[in-house]
Amino acid sequence: MTQCYVAPIIEIDRERCTTPFACKKCLQICPTAVFGVRETRQVRLEETDKFAPGSFRLRVAYRDKCSGCNRCVDVCPESALTVRMPEEVLE
Repeated sequence: MTQCYVAPIIEIDRERCTTPFACKKCLQICPTAVFGVRETRQVRLEETDKFAPGSFRLRVAYRDKCSGCNRCVDVCPESALTVRMPEEVLE
């Protein structure tokens, strides 16, 4: 019987995580670089304010790399992240 790896489910509460580019704690602590940040507001010829809520959005770029260590959950000052293992394990 061969077991396949099933990546953890990572949930982001966007109501709590409003300035991820200014914070960057989960980005810095994740040993497998699972997260990314993308700009959501752009004004031509202007630099986007990283402290303005909603200007950037945290995203899970590489969920399959997540080891489920929960370091991101522990370091998040807003308690915006949840990491849980799926109920089913593929065989």
